This record gives sequence, C-alpha cells and structure tokens, in this order.
Amino acid sequence: MSNSEEKTFEADDLVFLGEFEHSLDSQRRIAIPSAWRFKEKENRFVIVPGRNKILQIIPFVTFKENFLDKAKKVSPASADGTLALARFASKAQECRCDRQGRIQINQSLLDYAELSENVMLIGAMWFAQLWDVNEWRLNQSKAGADDYFDELEKISSRPDDLTVALKGTIDSLNKK
Repeated sequence: MSNSEEKTFEADDLVFLGEFEHSLDSQRRIAIPSAWRFKEKENRFVIVPGRNKILQIIPFVTFKENFLDKAKKVSPASADGTLALARFASKAQECRCDRQGRIQINQSLLDYAELSENVMLIGAMWFAQLWDVNEWRLNQSKAGADDYFDELEKISSRPDDLTVALKGTIDSLNKK
C-alpha cells in the first residue's frame, strides 16, 4: 500500500470519547457534543437499540461500512436473512443534526430504552451510547476499580473478540 493509499484519520473518522449529561427537550431532541460532530459536512447518524436498555448512535458512514454494505449481500430469497434484516431495520432510525447539533429520537426508541428527561451520552470509541442517567450511574457504581483495566486488556490482547462481542447487539435484535 503506498503512502497515498494508507488509512489516516480524517473527516470521516469520528471518535466518541467521554461522557456528557444532557436533557431531552419536549420535542425528543438531544444535542450531540461538538467533538462528536463533523465540522465541515452533514452529521448523519443511525440509532439502534442496544443491550441493557440503551440506544446506540452510529455515524452513518460507519453504519454503511459495517452493516449496510454487508446487508446488501443477503439474498432476497433468504427467508431467515430477510427477516433478520427487517427486524433490525424496523427498529433503527436515521437522523441528521439540525443547526444546533441536535437529533430527534423517535418515541419507540425512547420507550425501549426507558428514557425520559435526563440522559447520558457515553463515548464507545466508534459509536456513542445513550443511557438513562440513573442507570448509567448504577452501572458505574457496580463496576470494580480494575474492571476498566480488565476490559482494556481483553481488547488489546484479542481484538477479534471485540468484534464478536459487538455482534451480540445485532443478534439480540434478531431474537426479539
């Protein structure tokens, strides 16, 4: 691979780090932190339900690469495959940031995650998670001091296991 073909982190590479407490407004909108948005182009996301009553917010470009491009390979003649795609897609929502950097979340996703007013936006590297504030705090209080380092060690020593773990989110949607 020549230098010009090497993958570099540029405008298409959003990294989601940190945690932010926000409130949903009366129109079910939440502001995406400016560090999590593109500066020069449209901010487009796909929201999908995740495990543990959370929502996952995935940049559209990442969603396209990791899900949509693979979904296009499912044969329309495959009953199981098309049913799995329909289940996944029926629960997903595409959204775009408005001029204030807000996205609107549909009511069915808010109901799934049991979100009302106060929420936490949690960075999860290549996507973000949306949690109820109290659930996030409870989750963090249960974690031991070294749990963070244990998980980091697992990811570092066996990065392919991360892919398997993340695949579980899609599998859980297929079971519902």
